[in-house]
Amino acid sequence: MKARSGLGSLITNTVLIVIGGGLIYGNLFNRELGTRISEWISTPVGGLILGGVMIASVVLGWLTRFFVKKEKFIDFQSEDGSVGISTKAIKDFIERVGKEFTAVKSIDSQLIHNKGNVDIAISVKLLSGNKIPELIQMLQQRVRESVRESLGIDGIGTITVKVAEIIGEPARHVEDDLVDS
Repeated sequence: MKARSGLGSLITNTVLIVIGGGLIYGNLFNRELGTRISEWISTPVGGLILGGVMIASVVLGWLTRFFVKKEKFIDFQSEDGSVGISTKAIKDFIERVGKEFTAVKSIDSQLIHNKGNVDIAISVKLLSGNKIPELIQMLQQRVRESVRESLGIDGIGTITVKVAEIIGEPARHVEDDLVDS
């Protein structure tokens, strides 16, 4: 089980530990302290505070489990054993490879598990004035080679690239200037 994090959880757990520790100490070693703590808990304010802390602790636990994403890994076998690389690390790597191309303004990648292989979906924003089919083909080849060579992942399936946006004005050619004359 993952430990809960955050200031609220820290405060809640600290209060519960102090009250619980006080009750144990009071009942085992100092009956007077144990009696005072028990009486305080019996009061409306003490009961309200302790009940609120307990409920907050449980709710924070539920929310943490619900909202915290478990990191996913892609595992493969090497000569010396099993290797796991987080999907976040692979995505970051793919995005760094894509930014090697000066025409790529931004890149976002997604990994899709598919029958023992990993398919890669890439969304790019490109600068205008480039031959898009050739650029996309080079990007696909570079990503496949880099993932295989640098990360050791051979099971790369399809690499799908979608051009989300073409940024900038189209480049003017000399022929366009001659036509305008």
